[in-house]
Amino acid sequence: MNEPLTLWNSILPLAGLCALVAWLPGWVAGRGNLSQARLSRAVGVTAVVALGVGAVLTAGLYAAINEGVWAGVLAAPLERAGFFLGRSALFALLWGPVLGFVWLVKAQELNRRLGMRMVDGEGGKG
Repeated sequence: MNEPLTLWNSILPLAGLCALVAWLPGWVAGRGNLSQARLSRAVGVTAVVALGVGAVLTAGLYAAINEGVWAGVLAAPLERAGFFLGRSALFALLWGPVLGFVWLVKAQELNRRLGMRMVDGEGGKG
């Protein structure tokens, strides 16, 4: 039973995944972060979480349009997990550039805050 792509079974889940990728690095790194290393770790954590969430999302979407998906997962969990992680990696074509852009913006913001801190530390003379 194949169902056509709709707003509910394709666009909204992918938009939600992109929203997660845009929000999570800032939350993981913390609001006042002044470390590029911490920001890099936050981006890495976000990528891993996005792959996992994408795999679960893919499994749910497959189960919604195909019968027997959950039975297949229970019969061969590692094989099915690999399959859904592979499908989730395809989602990275969409959220990967979003994550890269978020990383760039967060890194520039961090550098701006460091620069302002240096100026303030010198008595405001720059």
